[in-house]
Amino acid sequence: MVNYNKMLEKLKEKGITTYTIRKKALIPQGTYTKLKMCSGESWDEVQKKLSKYKEEHDGKDFMSDVSTKTIEDICQLLQCQPQDLIDWHVELDPALSYENRYGNE
Repeated sequence: MVNYNKMLEKLKEKGITTYTIRKKALIPQGTYTKLKMCSGESWDEVQKKLSKYKEEHDGKDFMSDVSTKTIEDICQLLQCQPQDLIDWHVELDPALSYENRYGNE
């Protein structure tokens, strides 16, 4: 799961508002929606937003993918590195490991 809270804070620090983003087309609107949806003060907050979306959309997951090119463009805009903008945590599932999936071949 990705949390873009630091990115939104960085935009705020630079004085870049939602209006500025839209007016100057700094970030595509769909991408900005993804950033907002996948941001929060905690992992639980992000998870709650995503769960609520899923409940309201007949079990459909929110498509939160943001390309590495977009991240790089935002890094250039804000003059920072990805780790300054993103927290990323992967819940590891042992069943998906190489050993468990292909170990007996």
